[in-house]
Amino acid sequence: MIAQIAKTSLLSLGAGFMCQLAQDWLASQYFNEFLRANLINILIALLAVNSATMGIVLTKIRELIEKHGHGDAFQQTREQFLLSVKEQVALIGVAIVLLTVSQSKYLKDIPNVGMFFGSAIAAVFVYSMTILRHSKGCFDHH
Repeated sequence: MIAQIAKTSLLSLGAGFMCQLAQDWLASQYFNEFLRANLINILIALLAVNSATMGIVLTKIRELIEKHGHGDAFQQTREQFLLSVKEQVALIGVAIVLLTVSQSKYLKDIPNVGMFFGSAIAAVFVYSMTILRHSKGCFDHH
């Protein structure tokens, strides 16, 4: 589980950094401005969608367990659902901290601080999209 989180974090940071490089090459700040204005709302909406989907799936799992038994067969599924919720809540907290600190007047004179925070904020967005992709993947294997 920790290895999975570390791998996703590193991949997300790499993708976030690539987004920042692309913005620099294009001389655009659209993505940064978009995330500053919308990231928290996006993360909360994804948490709501994930929670609603999990509610439906867990209801079906409970029906299967009541009908056929073998409740332990779904233990890994439950653990993954719980992990995704914990990750999403943590991402909301991290996003709030990053967005707040990135706007600090005390940091503006530090070289490349904008690239650092832009990459980290973009990484939060990429990580949240990864969670969405993984939760969608749960339902592809009927």
